[in-house]
Amino acid sequence: MDLKETLLRQAGFRYNFDRLSYINRAAKKIFSVDAVEDHSEDWLLEKMRERNDSGDWQFYFNDPPSPGVIRDFLAEIDERSAVR
Repeated sequence: MDLKETLLRQAGFRYNFDRLSYINRAAKKIFSVDAVEDHSEDWLLEKMRERNDSGDWQFYFNDPPSPGVIRDFLAEIDERSAVR
């Protein structure tokens, strides 16, 4: 996990302890810890490099997050952005 965590940090992802995920606001991408642990470094690099032209947040989880989970993530992200 150390190499994967290093890759995420170098790409601008920050760990969120409450959500057990890595979040990059600029890229609008969220990786769950489970997905990072369960996939290879190559998978992680591929997903980090994917273009996000949609303007929507992209979630990389083992199972698609429910609408409620997405809503909670986005509310927390918006809340933290307002504080900064």
